[in-house]
Amino acid sequence: MALSSSHPAAAAVAAVLARHGVKNAVVSPGSRNAPLVLALHQHPDIHVRVSIDERAAAHHALGLALATWTPVPVVCTSGTAALNHGPALAEAFHARIPLLSITADRPSEVVGRGHGQTIHQADVHASHTLLQDVLDETTMDLMELTSRVSSAIETALHGGPGQSSGPVHLNIPLHEPLYELDTFPDSLGSDLDIGQHERFETTTLVPNQTLLSALERGRVLVVAGPRPYATSFPSPPSLEVALPCIAERGSDVAGPLVLDGAERLLQNGALPTALKPEAILTLGLPPMSKALRKALEDLPHWHVGRDLAGEGSGWDVWSQLLGCAPSSSLTATPAPSFADAWHAARFELQEVDNHHKAKWSDLKAWQTLVRCWAAWPENRRPKALHLANSASARYAQWVDLPSAMHRDGVIHANRGVAGIDGCTSTAVGWQAFHQTIDPTHQTWLVTGDVAFHYDSNAFLTDPIPHGMRIVVINNGGGGIFRWLPGTQHHEMFERHFETPPNRGVQDMAQAMNAAHWLVTNDEELEEALHAAEQTNGNAVVEVVTQAQDSAQEQSDYLKSFKKLSQT
Repeated sequence: MALSSSHPAAAAVAAVLARHGVKNAVVSPGSRNAPLVLALHQHPDIHVRVSIDERAAAHHALGLALATWTPVPVVCTSGTAALNHGPALAEAFHARIPLLSITADRPSEVVGRGHGQTIHQADVHASHTLLQDVLDETTMDLMELTSRVSSAIETALHGGPGQSSGPVHLNIPLHEPLYELDTFPDSLGSDLDIGQHERFETTTLVPNQTLLSALERGRVLVVAGPRPYATSFPSPPSLEVALPCIAERGSDVAGPLVLDGAERLLQNGALPTALKPEAILTLGLPPMSKALRKALEDLPHWHVGRDLAGEGSGWDVWSQLLGCAPSSSLTATPAPSFADAWHAARFELQEVDNHHKAKWSDLKAWQTLVRCWAAWPENRRPKALHLANSASARYAQWVDLPSAMHRDGVIHANRGVAGIDGCTSTAVGWQAFHQTIDPTHQTWLVTGDVAFHYDSNAFLTDPIPHGMRIVVINNGGGGIFRWLPGTQHHEMFERHFETPPNRGVQDMAQAMNAAHWLVTNDEELEEALHAAEQTNGNAVVEVVTQAQDSAQEQSDYLKSFKKLSQT
């Protein structure tokens, strides 16, 4: 007999998670969730991590889920704690990552009667989950409880559109007493037919006649966004694409016509005539660039992913989605003139990068990062690079990151919703898993000062992972807003939009017990990166730039592409 919480619902959760191969859980302190914490702690096959802040905890679980591609549970107490899982669930929903939010609740008979830490929890995450269920042990026997937990896990793995992955919310009302233990059969949940349900069922797809005609004419463009499922592989396999392809970091595609940062090709908001496709195939998440999305409006659109494990059907980005296309479509042969035009476009982008000389700025810092990493021996280069949203994720499209990464390196950003919530916490969750496999593993995070401060509770976790290498580009606030029209309101721009943080990065690094370097030019940055990579524990490299200089460099950089294309 196995010892677990005396509450059958809690015992069932721990037992079924373990039978499905889930080995990690993240919990936040509380009282009402004590039965769940006890059950997970008592189970020998589950490693429990503690995170004080429920919002950070949910993103820790997201990072663990991304690394393991299992529905990692994040467990919290009742009341407002449950609401804090929302940002990570929304990210997992839009990025299609398996995640399991488990919220302890007060008994149903006291909900709505003014009791402390009691809100209407059951469907609070309904809009951003694949499944919401209430496990009420007062009305369900042990068999039904285990069956529902198993169903939730299977749904998280394959229950989304086109068998895609996604998040699930389980709400569990619990009566007092909360802290007692009891014995349950070792075989709890053993009658579940787990293997059959967890297997991805390969789908045979064929192009419809409209797509087939476009492929035969050879003027189809692939738009490849990040593919989180591919990131979970120890050695991510690149998906071969023969067609012209606009790719973002984390898409893990390869081919002779794959091109990064393609918004740099736009002229007056449109692609040059020679590059315009007749149809679009999307892969992974939607494209980041608003300008690029607008330039591709009104084109017939199919999505590749229905026959790829974990990915499923696509988002209808342009209201032109006509269905799913087989992954074999990616290797269709482009028309010679179309291929030549895209070859020339790749060469043009490379020419600008070779000739543009940036002054010290965010762009120069990114160029220095890549140059430094690329010069290191391969075993020292980043094997995992996480990007915060806003400027960091955008600059990453404009530099040659693949040349600077380890051959098995992966790149990830929370591009589902693309918020700055949990950028650090997600990277911490990723590192927490990988250092259990390799104690020397390092996870690099490039972030901005606002995103870094926003997720300041990321390290309020036990155990604290070591090996985090955080590069904070400190341009005195939300530098991304200088790319937007808000600068016209100069009298209020800095306070209300850019919003410089009122505490220092060094203070945050000290609170994290991390080594800290402050750099103000490319030579200092290169030295600091070397030192950070060699240090023990966690490290923060603070890169100070001036917001106005960075905005001007970014503008000059993009203008240089237009000048080159006109020569």
